[in-house]
Amino acid sequence: MEALKLKIFDVLTEKIAVSQFENWLYSSEYINQKIKADSLFFNIININYREAKSIKELKEITASIFTDEELLVVKLLQNCIKIKNAEASKNIKKSVVGIISDFDYCTELNPFWEFYDVYCFYNSYEYFEDEYTSEKDIDIKLKGIAISVITKFESAKSIEESIELLKQIEENSTEQKNNLNSADSSLKNTVNEKEYAFIQKIFAFFKKI
Repeated sequence: MEALKLKIFDVLTEKIAVSQFENWLYSSEYINQKIKADSLFFNIININYREAKSIKELKEITASIFTDEELLVVKLLQNCIKIKNAEASKNIKKSVVGIISDFDYCTELNPFWEFYDVYCFYNSYEYFEDEYTSEKDIDIKLKGIAISVITKFESAKSIEESIELLKQIEENSTEQKNNLNSADSSLKNTVNEKEYAFIQKIFAFFKKI
């Protein structure tokens, strides 16, 4: 099961292509041993990997075999890959919202501070129509963060190593949190209470989407 789990993890995070996973699946020793006895494996075999929805189906079928941390890595990397490949700003925003939906402002155990910082302040800039910050600049910044995250995880040779990398990023989040708190305090000093409350509502809205 661990070998199968690792292959699923690799295909979900695009370390290997769907075709490679399919070839491995049909040549695997599991196919004769497990296909009749294991309903999970049977369902995996029955996916049509030539259809675009195959990855979504695979993730749904196998979600139960992954821990919360493993699923967090999968979701983080899938959204980072989408950001990296996105051409339209609205698609970048959508993937960033997917990332910061797991954000918890009250804890340090969160690897998403950079995304949260840039995206939330992007919305405050948009609100004030800041002439020094363009949408393109923000998109470039977000793509850079996404590529940096993807690069960090490329070195992982196992799911366990991916989790360790996730925790390393989490350990670095203290500095991000301090920076955000400082920026948040500065922002509060530049606007009146009603404007500040409005901005905070924007932040909370995008956290919950």
